[in-house]
Amino acid sequence: MIRLRAVLPLLLAVLSGCPEKSANRTKQQLEALQKKKEDKVRAEKEKEDLAPLPTPTVRLEPPYDELSAVVINGDGPCPDGFWALFPGDAPGATPEEKKLNAQRRPLIVDELKAKSFLVKLRLPQVSLKPYDAAKGTFTVEVIGTIDCQDVTTRQRIAVAWTDAKAGVPPSGAYEGADVAPNHWLAPPVTFSLPIKTMAEAKEFEQKNRLGISARVAFKVGKGEVDKKLKKVAKVAVEAHGEKLSTGGGVEDWGAGPLVRAELLGLRVATGGEKVQLLELRP
Repeated sequence: MIRLRAVLPLLLAVLSGCPEKSANRTKQQLEALQKKKEDKVRAEKEKEDLAPLPTPTVRLEPPYDELSAVVINGDGPCPDGFWALFPGDAPGATPEEKKLNAQRRPLIVDELKAKSFLVKLRLPQVSLKPYDAAKGTFTVEVIGTIDCQDVTTRQRIAVAWTDAKAGVPPSGAYEGADVAPNHWLAPPVTFSLPIKTMAEAKEFEQKNRLGISARVAFKVGKGEVDKKLKKVAKVAVEAHGEKLSTGGGVEDWGAGPLVRAELLGLRVATGGEKVQLLELRP
């Protein structure tokens, strides 16, 4: 009993102080939470203030504008229906779908030929060659072909706006091989850009070499397919005590399908495409 009487005042004092301490702690937590929210809002505001302003998109007149043309990205998907430009069976998951696509082929081709297409190119597809002081010119080269992937047939299709020919690339990559695959080889479009003095040429190169670009506008022309058939002999292989044979038959080492583009215009520019340097029109 004596012990309880001694402890009871202390316990009452502690209990009487708990509501006040709890209230203070809750108040502090709310203030800390509010400060955290304010700090987050302030940080986001500062981030917005320091963010660079978006670069305005250049607006070009036809045929180089993106609103009136279908944009094709190199190594990206081909426009829908490119398969219809080539001979052969129509694609489809079922016989009915193949039949329907075969019936629609002429309509798909007409729709493709009514559209305009646009390819946007950058370094190294567009290159500024070293300055020729004797001639007072730079040479600017723009590639003559790109590839895209047909989503329907899963084939790679080349698109060329210069005179492409199927052949083996002039390099040592296939030297000594029994057979080398063909590629569509298209010469570049070459321009001469006059610059009067060496000093001007140096300044121009430093300013524009990395920022030079091109847009190629065209209509689709005819499609053709390069085949290079090679008969391959069977090869006997022994593995785990068993004799297996691989290969044999005929393989196609051709360059595959190509769309010949009918050029509408080729524009070379710099300064974020705002400053036109050169143009080729048919």
